[in-house]
Amino acid sequence: MFVGTLIVGIGYLLLSRADNYIAFLLIYIFVISLGASTSFMQATTAGINSWFIRKRGLAMSINAAAFRLGGAAMVPILSVFVLKYGWQSASVGIGLMMLFFVTPMALAFRRSPEAYGMNPDGDPDPRPPSGSLTGVRSAAIATYDSWTTREALRTKAFWILSIGTMLRIAAHGTIFIHLIAILDWKDIDRQVAANMVGGLALVAVPLILLAGYYGDRIGRTKILALGYVMSAASLFLVVFTEGTIPLFLALLLFTGSEAGSSLNWALVGDLFGRKSFATIRGMMAPLYNSVLMVGPVGAGFIFDWTGTYTPVLISGGVLMLLSAAVFLRLKAPIRPVREPEPPQVVVPDAIENASESRSGAND
Repeated sequence: MFVGTLIVGIGYLLLSRADNYIAFLLIYIFVISLGASTSFMQATTAGINSWFIRKRGLAMSINAAAFRLGGAAMVPILSVFVLKYGWQSASVGIGLMMLFFVTPMALAFRRSPEAYGMNPDGDPDPRPPSGSLTGVRSAAIATYDSWTTREALRTKAFWILSIGTMLRIAAHGTIFIHLIAILDWKDIDRQVAANMVGGLALVAVPLILLAGYYGDRIGRTKILALGYVMSAASLFLVVFTEGTIPLFLALLLFTGSEAGSSLNWALVGDLFGRKSFATIRGMMAPLYNSVLMVGPVGAGFIFDWTGTYTPVLISGGVLMLLSAAVFLRLKAPIRPVREPEPPQVVVPDAIENASESRSGAND
């Protein structure tokens, strides 16, 4: 996590020096995105998945809510900074903040509870205390009901989860990147649009927390599907809505996708356990990262060609509905039966021969 955050900070400093679109794209994709994926996304969710089982949904939702609170504060501030001083200066400011404020915080990150004699969710040690006179409890038991990466890749659940995630990110990522441009297309002032985006991030926080709380109790797939249907309805409404307040109200439904994001990653831990979580999630990354690279570029091309975001909004709504339908088909996989490894048998003759060899060496 420390290294990833450091890469992000350096990436933003390099980005401020980019003098053409190709350089901008290369730095953002291969430096900033790489660092962000390994620090903010992969590392935090893997750590939370390791620390929590029963309260996994709520814990990941708190993490996601913290991201949104940061967005609610930073988007309007950065918008003012960019409009007044330019995007290059804003990029330098972000880079310095990452290097001197965020990176040191990564040193406090802890990988798993077992390393500190604890159990997931803060549960007490399930084993009885040891019989020693000191009364010290025995070491914590790792609660690894885990699949290997190879086992996970062979399940139908992995591919359903990957396809549902890909559809969601294709819609959410594309719309979010173009959101201010969409509002500008709707004749909303760009600073007002930036304030609206920050407001949406702020409104999403309690919804994200509620989704995590109830996801631990009534099941994640139903809440995910509901959130993505809400997001689809939001995009359809934006096509026909005009005015600042009506548009903001219509976009409030789009926070359903924000609420579902943390539950999406919690499902990886629910289905496949703790030990291989980061690797299994990483195996999903090529699918959703590919659409995340193509989607925003395609949306920009469509707008430049047609002069309207209507096809983009309608397509995003359809993708959200498809994602909801896919997640409703997600079922827990059946764990393959592993054959126990045969015990190692020590042959007496081998021991005797080994002893004779050592004796000969000593002579």
